[in-house]
Amino acid sequence: MIGFRDTALVLGDQRVIDGVSLEAAAGHAVALIGRTGSGKSTLLAAAAAALPLAGGDILVADRSVRREAAAVRRLVGYLPALPAAWPPCRVGEFLELAAASVGLAGKPLRNAVTQALELGGLRHRTTDPIDTLPAGDGRRLLLARALLHDPQVLLLDDPFAALDPAGRAATESLIHDAHLMGRTVLAAIDDGDVPSCFTHVAVLAAGRIAAAGGADVRTLAPGRRFTFRVTSRGRADDAADALRSVAGSGRAVDLDHAEARIDPAVAPPDRLVEAVVAAGIPVDAAGFHPAWTAQLLD
Repeated sequence: MIGFRDTALVLGDQRVIDGVSLEAAAGHAVALIGRTGSGKSTLLAAAAAALPLAGGDILVADRSVRREAAAVRRLVGYLPALPAAWPPCRVGEFLELAAASVGLAGKPLRNAVTQALELGGLRHRTTDPIDTLPAGDGRRLLLARALLHDPQVLLLDDPFAALDPAGRAATESLIHDAHLMGRTVLAAIDDGDVPSCFTHVAVLAAGRIAAAGGADVRTLAPGRRFTFRVTSRGRADDAADALRSVAGSGRAVDLDHAEARIDPAVAPPDRLVEAVVAAGIPVDAAGFHPAWTAQLLD
């Protein structure tokens, strides 16, 4: 549904994106992760036909960003970062103007605005001036705008920024539903902590894709070791011994936490937990620490 073809982008005198090739099919939700300044936001803006390409191309449903920018803009829903300043209008008016800009009018426009307000959790904000919105509601408004015309491709720049836990859960649910309905989602995730609503992960480094594939720690980065932590209150030394029996490594971080560096394809996390439990050590919590996707950025 969206394909990057040796895509290159230049900002000022810096080549920010240098030959990116990546495919995201219908029904895929791809988390694009990378260090701050790696070019994630720039790549999404280019896919939304908001920035000119310096080389290569981007195809959205076989439409070229380079040659058919207007057609691409109608196909995608783009969530950018919060603007420095909002236009002087109310929430409902903002969405009406956005709906009109993508060719909606009359009843379809009214229905689209109503649905977008519902999806964004903003029905109670319809008459509020935009510049009075809290940051979280501002993000929801931009997300509602991105969804107005029922796009087949969603381009989401840091979609969880400024959201409270309820707002984050609602956005995760929206992403999950979107890919289940056959839409394509490409989202830039700033902290590398990728929620389970994503089906695929791509790592951007030095302007190129360093790794890409299904969101499975066993296969995305074969041969790589990740830090896995077990919490066993007051029994960290014993838990470390049990981890070593499976992973060949293990250490007590403090009285309550033990860690091992593992290749998940060789020492699966469930085997580690089973070994600790089999040794008669209670496990209060277990998991990658930090999230394995965040560790890809180290």
